[in-house]
Amino acid sequence: MPISCCGRSLSLAWLQPAYVIFFTALCYSVFFAFELLPRIESVHTFLGPEIWGYSSYERGVYLTFFLFHLLLALFLYSFNMAAFTNPGRIPLDTPSDLTKWRDGNFKVLHSTEATLKQVVSSLDVTLGNDIRQLVRNMIVVERKKKFGFHRFCSFCTLYKPDRTHHCRICGSCTLRMDHHCPWLNNCVGYANYKFFFLTVTYAFSLCTFMAIEMGPTIFKMVAAKGVPISGLHLLPAYIVYSCVLVLSPLLLFFLAFHLYITANAMSTIEYREKKNSDDPYVQRRFQVAHLKFDNGYLNNLRDAFGPVHTWLIPTFKGSNGTYCPKPRESRGRKKLLDD
Repeated sequence: MPISCCGRSLSLAWLQPAYVIFFTALCYSVFFAFELLPRIESVHTFLGPEIWGYSSYERGVYLTFFLFHLLLALFLYSFNMAAFTNPGRIPLDTPSDLTKWRDGNFKVLHSTEATLKQVVSSLDVTLGNDIRQLVRNMIVVERKKKFGFHRFCSFCTLYKPDRTHHCRICGSCTLRMDHHCPWLNNCVGYANYKFFFLTVTYAFSLCTFMAIEMGPTIFKMVAAKGVPISGLHLLPAYIVYSCVLVLSPLLLFFLAFHLYITANAMSTIEYREKKNSDDPYVQRRFQVAHLKFDNGYLNNLRDAFGPVHTWLIPTFKGSNGTYCPKPRESRGRKKLLDD
């Protein structure tokens, strides 16, 4: 009987992540063989003014060696954490009674339900500061359709916390689900979004670094007399260089998009399906829920990535948010983030 994962065979489920690892290994081998190794071997050939016992050429070689391996290590660690971290799947034993949900100081209050239902179902109610204060004290703001009912997952038979969506590939509901990433074989959600973002960040940095460092060497190979461009021993270098040239701008665009939606307190699903929806009631529900999570550009980034000095470090200790409590602050539904 074949082993399955997320509804697919294990071999197919991990095919794209395996391709990422294979391509990374290819890039490393080519860059080391065609760029780093020749520089290391020739480090004593080029003499220059010495500072602390090292010539300027030596320092350049060692710096390139260090930066390349640092970026590679950060990319691989971020990729591993994004792929294997539980994104925030909701356990099936989550209480079905919404009044038992707790998230810090936030809870379901029957006294505010009627007001919120009217705000969501009516396009005429102005979304002022009074509405903002109302939704920021509620654990569940998002509503289903124009009648203001609580969102319910028919697959998991659970009520959905805010910003939660069901992934049919993984077969579970995920907190602050952004999308399902086949390259990770995992959903990208509350608990691993930072790792996903840093994976893209360091992939872009690594590709750009390789393109800049390999460029002069590739051009010398092409221009050198007696060196056939089609030589098999040079083919891997041309392939890798072409790939990183293509990937760099693509990753930059992808990175800029996620930086934009994160700074605006949105996920990919919210941006595509809600903010730009043609249905006025869908847009209305998004606007009301967005009041709860939008705290300004800088604070939105802090909510997703933690303190500023840790933004580029692949660690995530949780954040305060009425949909994503820290484990020690959560009461009643603390199991939402448990493995």
